[in-house]
Amino acid sequence: ERWLTGILLPSLGASVSKARQKGTLGENEIRDMLIKHGHNDVKRTSASTESHDIWLGDTGVTVEVKYRKTWSLFKWISKIRNVSDNDEWVIFAIHGDRRSVSGKQVGKVAVMDAEFAAELLLLWRHWNEKDTYL
Repeated sequence: ERWLTGILLPSLGASVSKARQKGTLGENEIRDMLIKHGHNDVKRTSASTESHDIWLGDTGVTVEVKYRKTWSLFKWISKIRNVSDNDEWVIFAIHGDRRSVSGKQVGKVAVMDAEFAAELLLLWRHWNEKDTYL
């Protein structure tokens, strides 16, 4: 066993790639953020689960995390739409170099289907304005 930036890795005889290390760190960061916001049943999925990095309880929402310097959203969106089987989904994208000016400005963002975003905005608006939208 060995420690890698706060993560205990079993000794498997092979080293873990930097991309995989970064992906694991990003998934843990998003998982922790979701827990902080009350999603207490959230957990990371197995590495073999394609385009579904985080299990968000029984919500049915497919969650993918990308921690990269460059983003190819169209490819990621096509893939997650297929994996989610047309259920709700979200891609959390983290800029891969948060020390750079661009990385600091971009930080973490979420990308989701526009219809899902509209539903969430209505719920948020209702929650914050205490109005009669619902």
